[in-house]
Amino acid sequence: MNRRNFVKAGAAATALAGMAVPTVHAAENNTIRFALIGCGGRGRGAAYQGLATNQGPVKLVALADVFHSQAAGFAEMLRKDQPDKVDLPEDRVFGGMDAYKKAIDCLEPGDVVFLGTPPVFRPPHVEYAAKRGVHVFMEKSFAVDGPGVRRILAAVNVAREKGLKMMTGLYSRKSFPTAETVKAIQDGMIGDIVTSYHYRIHGPIPCGPVAGYSPMQHQIRNLNSFNWVCGSILLDWSIHDIDILCWAKQEHPNWVQGCCGRAVRNSQDDVCDHLECEYCFEDQTRMITVVRQIPNTWESFRNVVHGTKGMALLGAVFGNPRIHKTYRDDSEIVWRPTSRGNDGYQEEINYLFQAIREDLPSEDVEFCIHSGLTGIMGRMAMESGQAVSREMALNSDYELCPNIDDLTLESDSPCMPDASGNYEIPKPGITRRF
Repeated sequence: MNRRNFVKAGAAATALAGMAVPTVHAAENNTIRFALIGCGGRGRGAAYQGLATNQGPVKLVALADVFHSQAAGFAEMLRKDQPDKVDLPEDRVFGGMDAYKKAIDCLEPGDVVFLGTPPVFRPPHVEYAAKRGVHVFMEKSFAVDGPGVRRILAAVNVAREKGLKMMTGLYSRKSFPTAETVKAIQDGMIGDIVTSYHYRIHGPIPCGPVAGYSPMQHQIRNLNSFNWVCGSILLDWSIHDIDILCWAKQEHPNWVQGCCGRAVRNSQDDVCDHLECEYCFEDQTRMITVVRQIPNTWESFRNVVHGTKGMALLGAVFGNPRIHKTYRDDSEIVWRPTSRGNDGYQEEINYLFQAIREDLPSEDVEFCIHSGLTGIMGRMAMESGQAVSREMALNSDYELCPNIDDLTLESDSPCMPDASGNYEIPKPGITRRF
């Protein structure tokens, strides 16, 4: 199937009106070309998975990163590792805050862009990709605040109207054992869901050194240590598991209250070292999230779903999903998935290319984005100590980075340190960022 048949000629002509014609062309019309935006660890992984897909020939033709050295270093690595699958001359390796536009402009309608930058940049990047008529793989998370969620949902609507395929980086949805376990829960294996719990409890994630970087550069390089970049550790660390629990329930909670703080860590960043949220669904059942990064404490990384007929254990990195007869995890195991283990990261990329070639449906991107909104409303509740509804979070006008489209590497960060290099930590009952 020729990927360029994804829209009618009239729609394609309208989308391309007034735009420059790309100068790069595929050697064969069944080769799907793609660009990577964001050349950090996850972006590099996605690029290699794109090159390893079993869904026909592909070629990586452009790279972009805020830091040009990051993109250039990865380009050099790819030229050595994958010489037959990449076409990366120096003039298609870009750096800077606007590098994403330059890389996407190298693509033709029907090509693909992989978005692996920090979450704060996802809405404008998806928006531009939809405007240019290219299919999208977007790594989680998808926005960091209500305005960002509204912006990316609007971009998804534009993409859908153009017939574009989209895939999110919620890789658990493409994990066969996890998906089978979720289906078993939905089919009533544990009865009606009563309560669900998410635990991500482990030692601290370090923040890298400041020396040699401006606050803006330092914070982007250490995205998990700054709320404006990642949206909070609840959102960016736990979105896979929040999505799994909402997926099992087949809905998102409409209310949340919570609390957070810093008890042990003294790192120069603005994230908490412990947080808890209590979410409430329409039927008044609860979902509890517990996230902690404190050394020498009890560790757990799993999801627990209690039902009227049993209990399920599963999670993004939980390697042995199963269902127990009662609410106790030492009770009889009555069900296990029969699916083989697989690499969800690879599977999501395979499915995206298959969807493009065979005109299959995209995944439910809107549901995934609302799973992200669930993390955002949790951050709003725990930082403020107030109860927050889904409607409040979605309609909030508060932006963690209000000038996202105008940032440069020389800009002041939205979160500047004090004279001692320290940052303000959210204080429930005092902090109000919405």
